[in-house]
Amino acid sequence: MDFSALSSGMKRLSASAVLLSVTLVATALFVGTSFSARAAGTLKVDQPSNTDYYVAGMTYFIKWTPGNAGDNVKIELLKAGKRTKWVTTKTANDGEFIWKIPKSVKKNSKYKIKITSAKNSSIYDSSDNTFTIYNASNWWKEDFENLWVTAGIEDDGSGTWGDHFTVHGRSPPKKHSVGVVNKKDGHPVRKGKQSVRFEVRSGDCGGDDCKSDRERTELIMGATEKPGKEYWYAWSVYFKNYKKISDIAPHHGQWKQLFGPAHMFPTFSMMLNGLNVEFGKDFGTYKKYLVIPNSGLSNKWHDLRVHTKWSTASNGFFKLWRNGKLLIDRKGKNVSTKHEIAFRFGIYRSFFGKSKSSIKHIVYYDELVRGSSCEDVSQFMTCPGGSSLKVTSPNGKEKWKTKKKYIVKWNKGKAGTYVKIQLFKKGRFYRTIVAKTKNDGKHAWKVPSTLVKSAAYKVKITSTKNKKLTDSSDKYFTITK
Repeated sequence: MDFSALSSGMKRLSASAVLLSVTLVATALFVGTSFSARAAGTLKVDQPSNTDYYVAGMTYFIKWTPGNAGDNVKIELLKAGKRTKWVTTKTANDGEFIWKIPKSVKKNSKYKIKITSAKNSSIYDSSDNTFTIYNASNWWKEDFENLWVTAGIEDDGSGTWGDHFTVHGRSPPKKHSVGVVNKKDGHPVRKGKQSVRFEVRSGDCGGDDCKSDRERTELIMGATEKPGKEYWYAWSVYFKNYKKISDIAPHHGQWKQLFGPAHMFPTFSMMLNGLNVEFGKDFGTYKKYLVIPNSGLSNKWHDLRVHTKWSTASNGFFKLWRNGKLLIDRKGKNVSTKHEIAFRFGIYRSFFGKSKSSIKHIVYYDELVRGSSCEDVSQFMTCPGGSSLKVTSPNGKEKWKTKKKYIVKWNKGKAGTYVKIQLFKKGRFYRTIVAKTKNDGKHAWKVPSTLVKSAAYKVKITSTKNKKLTDSSDKYFTITK
């Protein structure tokens, strides 16, 4: 897979770069006053930022630091310093809001979000810098290579990947190429209401790809990896009525260092026998592993999970599970340099002209997550091995009230003398319940009054001695007032 065309814009792809998120938030602004700084409180708008290029009609996350703004906030969209639209007049002050930008919002580069306490209007903040929104009717005609257009994110987010997927710079300027789609419109969805759809037709190319006989539509995940560290990933993929091309092996995902030879990295390639993961010859010898065979390939969801340590030395490894079964357990070097690594996914077809085929490919992705442990990414699979440490309460369906005391319970397993207990909301870290407590299987916790009502909480317990020994609530539980 050739990603060299990204070099012109890759300097902006830092670890903090926001890639392809479609959450727009409107923030109330008082005309005639600058709101680039926080007012009378610790509430702070974190996203969107000036590096974001959003698309009307798509869905994005608005994020903020709740500070002392109380239980609820209101959000406004500002244009050139004036309110142009309410995002919401009341939502929980939990630091996150999902908003589908109305298609009526017009192209402009002077948008900001303002968030104000619903209880105390003197506590508010707005985006430090302006951001851009593109028209719903022709956003795909923008300059992907230089502007890092973000084409939306599906409704369940992406764990620690970040909240944006960026359109690859050489994706074609075609409406059908990529987008977030809805279950209600008949599209396949693994979980929730949305998934990400890709389509490549004959002749779909952009930038220099049109000169080099390549077709693609790809997104780039919103985080970059560092060699020497371990990561966990998971996603689900759906191939719609997939047809093979005899002399072409389309790519449907690849980790690639930002600089270095393209053949050095694990690549998901559709060969005649099915979807394979390829390791180039620079890993020692060329090797391919069959991940999804032809039988049962099309029109069903396949759940993939990866655990890897990226390394230029022999201590690296790459493990992959499909639908809970371990299929790849490879040890050794898996990157070529110490440059950061990014993940691309979608459809890429090289040297397509020689096949003279009119076959089109349609692929859906959903539930793309990234984390630091197996439990972080195992929404559809149980975690292998590990200790017998296990959260038993809350473990799903409980309803706990703020200001009341409850007992967090767990099986101690082999987690050592002490553990850390954390609270997660919607799959994301929310706050620490206790940084260090005895691993005695129980901890009394008075639910803070500041917690917002939600049915999407989980408790995570981790050994302070060995971070790999961890477990989370199997299902969400509820906190009410």
